[in-house]
Amino acid sequence: MKQFGWKADLRNPNLEIFIHLSDIYSVVGIPVFRVPLASRAYIRTTGLRSTIAWAMASVAEIKAGTFVLDPMCGFGTILLEAATEWPDVYYVGADVSTSQLLGASDNLKAAGLKDKIELLKVSVIELPLPSESVDVIISDIPFGKKFKLGKDIRSILQELERVLRVGGTVVLLLSEAHHRCLKDGEGRSIPLNSKGGHTDELGVAKCLIPEEKTGIAKTVSPSLEASNQECLDKMPPFGSLVPMECYKVSLGKTDAFIYKYKKSHSSGL
Repeated sequence: MKQFGWKADLRNPNLEIFIHLSDIYSVVGIPVFRVPLASRAYIRTTGLRSTIAWAMASVAEIKAGTFVLDPMCGFGTILLEAATEWPDVYYVGADVSTSQLLGASDNLKAAGLKDKIELLKVSVIELPLPSESVDVIISDIPFGKKFKLGKDIRSILQELERVLRVGGTVVLLLSEAHHRCLKDGEGRSIPLNSKGGHTDELGVAKCLIPEEKTGIAKTVSPSLEASNQECLDKMPPFGSLVPMECYKVSLGKTDAFIYKYKKSHSSGL
C-alpha cells in the first residue's frame, strides 16, 4: 500500500475487501452495497443472521404444499426467510420460551406473514405431532451461550427423527461442540442387515446422492466440494438420518456447521 501511496482509513473506507482463508480454499469478496446483506426491514427483533437462515432454507428442498417445521424457532428468522421465498407451504414454529415466541410474533406481524406461520409453545423433545408427519425440519440448535439445552442433543435428534417422514429433510445449524459430539459416533447409527450392510428403505447409497433440484446452484467449486465431503466423512448417520451435505459458516466471533440430513427409512419410534 505504501508503494502506491495508499493509506487505510479503517473508520470510513472507500473500499472494503473481505478475505476468508481456510486449509482448503480462500474466498475474496467486495461488498456492493453499504447496507449489510443480512439487513431486513421486517425483522423487528433480531435473532439468527438472515443470510444464514436463508442459506439453510435454500438447501432444504422446500416444495409447494409441504409441511415445514422449526422446532426451536426463537424469533422465527428461519421461517420468515423460508416463507418469503417459498410462500405456498404450511409453516409451524415451536419454542419453549414465551419471550422468544413473542419476538417471533412481532416479526411475523412486521413481515405480514402472521397468517402463513403458526407458532406453538412446546418442547422440542415433546412435539405434539404424529410420527412421520413432517416433510422438512429446519432449525438452529442453541449453542448453549444464551440458552442452555435442557436435554442432550441426541434426545432432540431422536424426536426430530420421529416426526420426520421417510425421505424428508432435516437442515440444522450446529455449533462446533455439537459437531464434535456427533462425529465421535456416539449417536445411533443405521442398523446393519444380515449381510453386514445398512438396512434402509430408500437405500443409503441413493440417499447420499443429492437430488438435482436442491434450491441452490449446482455449480460448486472443487475446493468447496472437497470441504463438504471431508465434513461428511467425519459425521456418521444418526439412526435413520443420513448426512448428505455439510457447510462450514462464519457467525462472526464463532464458526458453525449447516448439516443436511435425509431420513432413509422408518425409525419405528
